[in-house]
Amino acid sequence: MYQEILSKKKNLDSRKPYAPQMKEQIKKSELCEMIYTLLRLDGSNITKEQVVRILEGEFIVEATVSDHFIIKKYIQCLLFMDDLLAMDSEISYKILEQFYEILSEGEGTVLRMSNPTLYTLDYNPPHWKDIEHLLKEFIKWSYEEAAERNPLLRAAYLHNKLFEIYPFELYSEAVARLVMYYSLLRDGYPIFELRLSEREYNTAVMKYLNAGDIQPFYGALERSIYNRLDILLQMTAED
Repeated sequence: MYQEILSKKKNLDSRKPYAPQMKEQIKKSELCEMIYTLLRLDGSNITKEQVVRILEGEFIVEATVSDHFIIKKYIQCLLFMDDLLAMDSEISYKILEQFYEILSEGEGTVLRMSNPTLYTLDYNPPHWKDIEHLLKEFIKWSYEEAAERNPLLRAAYLHNKLFEIYPFELYSEAVARLVMYYSLLRDGYPIFELRLSEREYNTAVMKYLNAGDIQPFYGALERSIYNRLDILLQMTAED
């Protein structure tokens, strides 16, 4: 499937730059795709239609106040990604900090100082005293893998490796997903809906955490990008 993805991406890239109206339409669509994915994997029951309505400025009584609140934070995260892309910034510890600061409303970086058990994933993260060292190794690995032939696989590992470290008291899962999205954006891939339910997502991550098996997560990532490229090719067919 990866070779087909490369072919579709090449075809889509040949249609750029898009007309301003199409560019705006795609941007709105991508924002919805990302926010819907992040909320769903956070455990929210919000629908994609409700996300669209909230992004259009409507207050949805069917959605929780928490949903409305976190959507504003995720919008800020995507705007931050736009700034990073404009500077072609590599993934760094500072970027992880800033994602966390946006989500935590400026509390500053609060590296985990406890040893939680993630019962849903049957996983015990590393001891909190090892986090700083593990993050340095994570950033070093990300630089070494910057020339990885398959950026989709690299993004899958970035997500799972950061999830494995579980560096923050809060928002570790969200930061891992944001890093995945940013890595793919930097490599020229569109934002997409990760087509996994919360349960399927947890199962895929658990297989990596407990057995080092990246394939379940990578396979879902690959299929999701393939589907998104198909949609974008249809949207831009007559542009």
